[in-house]
Amino acid sequence: MILSQIILPSVFIPIIILIGTLLVFSKGYKFGRIVLIVGLVAYYGFSITPTADLLLKPLEQEYSTVSDIRKADKIALLLGGRESDVLRSSEVLRIAHLTDHATQIIISGTDPQNPNSGEALAVRNFFINRGIPEEDIIIEGSSKNTKQNVKNIYDIVGEEPFFLVTSAYHMKRAMLEFEKLHANPIPAPIDFKSIGEYGILSYIPNAKNLRNSDLAMHEYFGIIFYNI
Repeated sequence: MILSQIILPSVFIPIIILIGTLLVFSKGYKFGRIVLIVGLVAYYGFSITPTADLLLKPLEQEYSTVSDIRKADKIALLLGGRESDVLRSSEVLRIAHLTDHATQIIISGTDPQNPNSGEALAVRNFFINRGIPEEDIIIEGSSKNTKQNVKNIYDIVGEEPFFLVTSAYHMKRAMLEFEKLHANPIPAPIDFKSIGEYGILSYIPNAKNLRNSDLAMHEYFGIIFYNI
């Protein structure tokens, strides 16, 4: 969806800066300078740690790391890109190895930009190589967004309790969708990105903070869009 991309700081800020630059070299010099300054200020704001944390914390603070692993024998893993999949998969293994009974793992999702990337197969092989029986792994590979993830996982587990593993910033949106179906996920968030402690370097812009701001804005858009 185009709108979900336009609201990302890494997208709309360069557009503002570009428009301001073009206006500076056109007849609207004074107005162009204002637009350019707004773009630069926005870039600075979204690229520092306190702002990224301010956006992420409301998403991450509602759920903590799961501790009681005796409540369910199924684990649903939402894929989220190769970088986060490593952390998410490690959390799945932690839960699976702590249980004293058979555990079924559901790998859900694909990369909508690259549906043939084979992320789910790579994660499945990761589990198999670490001792998870192949027959205990289900690949749900048709989902292209969170709403489809939730519907397809629900079709597999129904109202049976299961552990839901995804990044902390994404957990709130996923839980809201499962609640609409009266499912019973047990949140097992991982990959917390907000820091909470700041020094001088925290106020120097960097690409990681801009990326975290993007992640947060994408989640807020998804929550609002799905509720509407």
